[in-house]
Amino acid sequence: SASKQGGTPAQVDNDGLVNCAKACIKAKVPHLVIVSSGSVTKPDSPVYKFLNLFGGIMDEKIKGEDAVRDLYSKQQELTYTVVRPGGLTEDPMRGVSAVELNQGDTKSGRISRYDVASLCVEATFYPELTGKTTFECYDADTGKALESVGFSNILKQKADPAEFVTGKERRGDSYEALFRGLEKDMA
Repeated sequence: SASKQGGTPAQVDNDGLVNCAKACIKAKVPHLVIVSSGSVTKPDSPVYKFLNLFGGIMDEKIKGEDAVRDLYSKQQELTYTVVRPGGLTEDPMRGVSAVELNQGDTKSGRISRYDVASLCVEATFYPELTGKTTFECYDADTGKALESVGFSNILKQKADPAEFVTGKERRGDSYEALFRGLEKDMA
């Protein structure tokens, strides 16, 4: 994302991402993993509205995501994965069994930066499961409907797993199991 040292959201989260993807394609990098943001497709959500106050960051993130999907739609041998974490924490890593994935940008929560980093690395080991996919990630015990996560994240509240179920939740005791069943992005 944009930095105090320079770079607007448009320069970093859109143009920068697109330039990175083009360079990866040119260099034939097998798998590009992108860290974006949960709620990026929901402009009416409180999280989107709040984060977008900072230079339109959410507007630029979705533009960058969409441009990468378009670039990779023409690629047969190369792939990408878009990881959309919920609220990032500095908490210690909780591990694969504590994480939940979802698709559709309707559910979010909190997640350690360390768990996000692990998801990014592990996604490259399972391109048949994670290639050309986009998914949200959060600690399973914090997952809530997107409309309600802003304050629950700030207050570090836990969630009742039965409170909001999308039917696209993914859990596993290994990364392979966690990634199994992810739906591919539309071409």
